[in-house]
Amino acid sequence: LRGSPYFQDTLEVGHERRGLGLFVGREAELGQLLRHIRGRDRSAQVVTGPAGVGKTTLVQRLKGEAVRLGYLATDRLVPFSVGDTPEQFFARALANVYDTVLVSRPELAAHESMQRAQQLIRTGRMATGVAGGLTVSLSTFGGLGANASRTATLTTPKDVLLDGPRLLHDLLVLARERGQAQGVVLHLNNLESLRPRDFPAAADLLLSLRDPLLMHDGLHVVLVGTADAVSAIVQAYRQVQTVFSVPLVLTPLAIPEVEALLTTRYAHYRDDPGRPARAPITDDVVPRLHAVFGGDLRGVLKALDEGVEDCIGMQPPAAVPAGGPAVVPPVRYDDLTTTLQPRYAALLEAELDELRIERLRRWAEAAGTGVRTQRQLQELWELSQGPVSTTVGELVAAGYVTALPRRGLEPIEYVLAGPTRIAFGLV
Repeated sequence: LRGSPYFQDTLEVGHERRGLGLFVGREAELGQLLRHIRGRDRSAQVVTGPAGVGKTTLVQRLKGEAVRLGYLATDRLVPFSVGDTPEQFFARALANVYDTVLVSRPELAAHESMQRAQQLIRTGRMATGVAGGLTVSLSTFGGLGANASRTATLTTPKDVLLDGPRLLHDLLVLARERGQAQGVVLHLNNLESLRPRDFPAAADLLLSLRDPLLMHDGLHVVLVGTADAVSAIVQAYRQVQTVFSVPLVLTPLAIPEVEALLTTRYAHYRDDPGRPARAPITDDVVPRLHAVFGGDLRGVLKALDEGVEDCIGMQPPAAVPAGGPAVVPPVRYDDLTTTLQPRYAALLEAELDELRIERLRRWAEAAGTGVRTQRQLQELWELSQGPVSTTVGELVAAGYVTALPRRGLEPIEYVLAGPTRIAFGLV
C-alpha cells in the first residue's frame, strides 16, 4: 500500500487520498436526508449519534449528492465555537452561503445582490483573517471545480444582524432564480466540540438565530452533533425544536460494513494497480477491535493507524515459491494490542492526573468492560454525587469513558472507552 488506509479525516470531494469515492454504506440514511430536502422550499435536519460514528462524513456525502441534483454546496462547514455571539455565528453562515454562490455560480459575481453583499463581505485569496474579521475558506463540489477556493472575511460582524438577513434572502433568491439552483445546503458542525457547560449558551444562540438564519426559503440546513448535545441545544426551546425535523440517529456500522469500507480503501491505496490488494491485518482484528471500541469507527481506525505499521514484520515471512516475492504475514490481533498497550497507557498518564487514573483503575478492576451508573461509581469511589458527576464528565470529554444512549428515564450508563480498555489490558 502507498500509505495508511486507516486515516480518520473526513472524506472530501476531489481529494486524492480521501475522496468521497471511498464512502461506503449508509445508503438508507443518505436517502432519508435527501428526501427531506427535495421538493421543499426550505428544510432543517439534524444528524446525531455517538462520537466517531461517521456523522460528518455522511453529510459530506449528502452535499455531494445534493449538488448532483441541482443544489449548491461546498465541502466546508460552519462550526460552533465556545463563546460565539449571534453576530459571529451568523457572520460565518452568511459568508459560507455567499462563497457557495460565488464559487458555484461565478457568473453571478457582478449581480446587484452580490454587489450589495460585498458591503459586508470582501473577498480575496487570504491565508488568514484580518483582526476583527471572520474568515471562511472552501472548495466547491461544482462550479469552479474541486481545487478552486475563495475566502470571505467579514469586516463588520457587529452590523451583520441589521442587514445580514435581508442579504441572505437576496443571495438565496439569486441562486435559485438566476443561478437556476434548487437551493443552498448549509452544513452546521459540530455540536460535540462543545462541553456540557457550553450547551445553554449554544441553545440561546440557536434561538436568537431562528428567524434571521433558519427560516429562509432556499436554504437547507443540516446540523451535526451527539445525542446529548442535540437534546440540550436543539430541543431546549420549542421554537427551535419545531424548525428541525426528527433527528436522524446514526448507529455504528456493522462489522461487514466496516470490512467493506476497509476493502475499498485497500484497493484505492494499492501501490501497484496490477497486483491485488491484501489486508495488512488478520480476519479477526476488525471484529475484536469493533467490540473493544463499542462500534466507534474513528477509534478503530486510530488504533489500526497507530499500531499496524509498527507490527508489520513481527511474524516470519510465509513460505513462497523459489524466486517469488516475499509475503509479509498480516498483523495479528494480539501483536497489535501488545504494541498499543504501552502507548495508550503512557498517553493516559500524560493527560490525566494520578487521582483520575486511580479511579479508572478501580473501575477497570471492579467492572472490567461492564457498565456503571453514577450511583454505582459513588459506591465504588466512595464519593458524593457532585465529585462523581464532575469526574465522569471530564473523562467522557477526554475520551476515556463513553456514555451509552439513555433509555427513557433510566440513569445514564457508562463504559470504559477503547483507549482505556487497551491501556488496562481489557482486550
